[in-house]
Amino acid sequence: MRTMDLEAGLDPEDIQRVIKRYGFARSDLPLLTALARVLRPLARCRAYYVWKRKEEPVAYEDFAVVFLSLGEGVDALQEVYLEREAVSEGYMIDCLASEWLAKAYGECVARLQSESGKQAVKIDFLGDTYPLSLMEKWYGEFAGMPVTFNAQYVLRPKKSVAFLLPMEVG
Repeated sequence: MRTMDLEAGLDPEDIQRVIKRYGFARSDLPLLTALARVLRPLARCRAYYVWKRKEEPVAYEDFAVVFLSLGEGVDALQEVYLEREAVSEGYMIDCLASEWLAKAYGECVARLQSESGKQAVKIDFLGDTYPLSLMEKWYGEFAGMPVTFNAQYVLRPKKSVAFLLPMEVG
Protein backbone atom coordinates (compact mmCIF):
# COMPACT_ATOMS: atom_id res chain seq x y z
CA MET A 1 0.00 0.00 0.00
CA ARG A 2 1.14 3.48 -0.81
CA THR A 3 -0.16 6.66 0.77
CA MET A 4 -0.54 10.16 -0.56
CA ASP A 5 -1.26 13.26 1.49
CA LEU A 6 -3.52 15.54 -0.50
CA GLU A 7 -3.36 19.31 -0.25
CA ALA A 8 -6.85 19.99 -1.59
CA GLY A 9 -8.71 22.43 0.61
CA LEU A 10 -11.59 24.81 0.21
CA ASP A 11 -11.10 28.24 -1.31
CA PRO A 12 -13.72 31.01 -1.61
CA GLU A 13 -14.87 29.73 -5.01
CA ASP A 14 -15.50 26.29 -3.51
CA ILE A 15 -17.62 27.81 -0.76
CA GLN A 16 -19.62 29.72 -3.38
CA ARG A 17 -20.15 26.41 -5.18
CA VAL A 18 -21.41 24.85 -1.92
CA ILE A 19 -23.94 27.70 -1.56
CA LYS A 20 -25.28 27.08 -5.06
CA ARG A 21 -25.14 23.27 -5.02
CA TYR A 22 -26.80 22.80 -1.65
CA GLY A 23 -29.24 25.73 -1.76
CA PHE A 24 -27.79 27.86 1.02
CA ALA A 25 -28.63 31.56 1.22
CA ARG A 26 -25.98 34.16 0.40
CA SER A 27 -26.31 35.27 4.02
CA ASP A 28 -24.86 31.86 5.04
CA LEU A 29 -21.50 32.75 3.46
CA PRO A 30 -19.85 34.04 6.69
CA LEU A 31 -20.86 30.94 8.66
CA LEU A 32 -19.81 28.57 5.87
CA THR A 33 -16.47 30.39 5.62
CA ALA A 34 -15.94 30.16 9.38
CA LEU A 35 -16.80 26.45 9.42
CA ALA A 36 -14.42 25.83 6.51
CA ARG A 37 -11.65 27.53 8.52
CA VAL A 38 -12.40 25.34 11.56
CA LEU A 39 -12.51 22.25 9.35
CA ARG A 40 -9.13 22.87 7.70
CA PRO A 41 -6.79 21.82 10.55
CA LEU A 42 -9.01 18.87 11.51
CA ALA A 43 -9.11 17.19 8.12
CA ARG A 44 -6.38 14.75 7.10
CA CYS A 45 -6.97 14.33 3.41
CA ARG A 46 -5.14 11.18 2.39
CA ALA A 47 -5.31 8.55 -0.35
CA TYR A 48 -4.28 4.94 0.16
CA TYR A 49 -3.72 2.94 -3.00
CA VAL A 50 -2.29 -0.16 -4.64
CA TRP A 51 -1.53 -0.71 -8.31
CA LYS A 52 -3.10 -3.72 -10.02
CA ARG A 53 -2.79 -5.48 -13.36
CA LYS A 54 -5.67 -7.39 -14.94
CA GLU A 55 -7.36 -9.23 -12.10
CA GLU A 56 -10.73 -10.98 -12.08
CA PRO A 57 -13.47 -9.83 -12.00
CA VAL A 58 -12.15 -6.41 -13.06
CA ALA A 59 -11.84 -5.93 -16.82
CA TYR A 60 -9.26 -3.13 -16.65
CA GLU A 61 -5.73 -3.97 -17.76
CA ASP A 62 -3.98 -1.54 -15.42
CA PHE A 63 -5.67 0.18 -12.48
CA ALA A 64 -5.29 1.51 -8.97
CA VAL A 65 -7.51 0.54 -6.05
CA VAL A 66 -7.92 3.73 -4.04
CA PHE A 67 -9.37 4.59 -0.64
CA LEU A 68 -9.56 8.35 -0.14
CA SER A 69 -10.53 9.92 3.17
CA LEU A 70 -10.74 13.25 4.95
CA GLY A 71 -10.07 11.48 8.25
CA GLU A 72 -11.82 11.26 11.60
CA GLY A 73 -11.48 14.95 12.48
CA VAL A 74 -14.32 15.85 10.11
CA ASP A 75 -16.63 13.30 11.77
CA ALA A 76 -15.64 14.56 15.23
CA LEU A 77 -16.37 18.20 14.35
CA GLN A 78 -19.73 17.32 12.87
CA GLU A 79 -20.62 15.28 15.97
CA VAL A 80 -19.81 18.23 18.25
CA TYR A 81 -22.34 20.38 16.40
CA LEU A 82 -24.97 17.65 16.21
CA GLU A 83 -24.64 16.82 19.92
CA ARG A 84 -25.42 20.49 20.61
CA GLU A 85 -28.43 20.21 18.29
CA ALA A 86 -26.83 22.64 15.85
CA VAL A 87 -28.24 20.67 12.93
CA SER A 88 -27.76 23.44 10.35
CA GLU A 89 -24.06 23.75 11.17
CA GLY A 90 -23.70 19.95 11.13
CA TYR A 91 -25.26 19.88 7.68
CA MET A 92 -23.02 22.72 6.51
CA ILE A 93 -19.96 20.77 7.65
CA ASP A 94 -21.21 17.72 5.74
CA CYS A 95 -21.68 19.81 2.58
CA LEU A 96 -18.28 21.49 2.91
CA ALA A 97 -16.59 18.13 3.47
CA SER A 98 -18.36 16.63 0.44
CA GLU A 99 -17.05 19.47 -1.72
CA TRP A 100 -13.56 19.02 -0.28
CA LEU A 101 -13.66 15.28 -0.96
CA ALA A 102 -14.77 15.85 -4.56
CA LYS A 103 -11.93 18.33 -5.04
CA ALA A 104 -9.50 15.78 -3.60
CA TYR A 105 -10.49 13.24 -6.29
CA GLY A 106 -9.06 15.56 -8.91
CA GLU A 107 -5.79 16.04 -7.07
CA CYS A 108 -5.46 12.32 -6.44
CA VAL A 109 -6.10 11.45 -10.08
CA ALA A 110 -3.59 14.04 -11.31
CA ARG A 111 -0.90 12.76 -8.97
CA LEU A 112 -1.52 9.10 -9.85
CA GLN A 113 -1.34 10.00 -13.54
CA SER A 114 1.97 11.71 -12.90
CA GLU A 115 3.29 8.76 -10.90
CA SER A 116 2.28 6.18 -13.52
CA GLY A 117 2.95 8.20 -16.66
CA LYS A 118 -0.51 7.09 -17.85
CA GLN A 119 -3.91 8.71 -18.24
CA ALA A 120 -6.88 7.92 -16.03
CA VAL A 121 -9.87 6.61 -17.95
CA LYS A 122 -12.45 7.36 -15.26
CA ILE A 123 -13.12 7.16 -11.55
CA ASP A 124 -15.09 3.96 -11.01
CA PHE A 125 -16.55 4.01 -7.50
CA LEU A 126 -17.02 0.59 -5.97
CA GLY A 127 -20.73 -0.14 -6.15
CA ASP A 128 -21.09 1.39 -9.62
CA THR A 129 -19.53 -1.00 -12.17
CA TYR A 130 -18.15 -3.49 -9.66
CA PRO A 131 -19.70 -4.69 -6.38
CA LEU A 132 -18.85 -3.20 -3.02
CA SER A 133 -17.86 -6.69 -1.89
CA LEU A 134 -14.56 -6.26 -3.77
CA MET A 135 -13.44 -4.18 -0.78
CA GLU A 136 -13.09 -7.44 1.13
CA LYS A 137 -10.91 -8.94 -1.60
CA TRP A 138 -8.35 -6.14 -1.49
CA TYR A 139 -8.63 -4.82 2.05
CA GLY A 140 -5.80 -7.06 3.29
CA GLU A 141 -3.41 -5.10 1.07
CA PHE A 142 -4.26 -1.95 3.02
CA ALA A 143 -2.91 -3.02 6.42
CA GLY A 144 -2.69 -0.11 8.83
CA MET A 145 -5.03 2.10 6.85
CA PRO A 146 -7.43 3.97 9.16
CA VAL A 147 -10.39 3.58 6.79
CA THR A 148 -12.67 0.69 7.75
CA PHE A 149 -16.04 -0.64 6.63
CA ASN A 150 -18.89 -2.59 8.18
CA ALA A 151 -20.92 -5.57 6.91
CA GLN A 152 -22.95 -3.22 4.69
CA TYR A 153 -19.72 -1.73 3.26
CA VAL A 154 -20.31 1.66 4.86
CA LEU A 155 -16.92 3.34 5.17
CA ARG A 156 -15.59 5.02 8.32
CA PRO A 157 -14.59 7.83 8.59
CA LYS A 158 -17.79 9.02 6.92
CA LYS A 159 -16.08 11.22 4.37
CA SER A 160 -14.24 8.34 2.72
CA VAL A 161 -14.65 6.70 -0.68
CA ALA A 162 -13.32 3.59 -2.43
CA PHE A 163 -12.78 3.55 -6.18
CA LEU A 164 -10.90 1.95 -9.03
CA LEU A 165 -8.86 4.16 -11.30
CA PRO A 166 -8.28 2.46 -14.65
CA MET A 167 -5.24 3.79 -16.48
CA GLU A 168 -4.13 3.68 -20.10
CA VAL A 169 -1.18 4.91 -22.09
CA GLY A 170 -2.27 8.32 -23.27
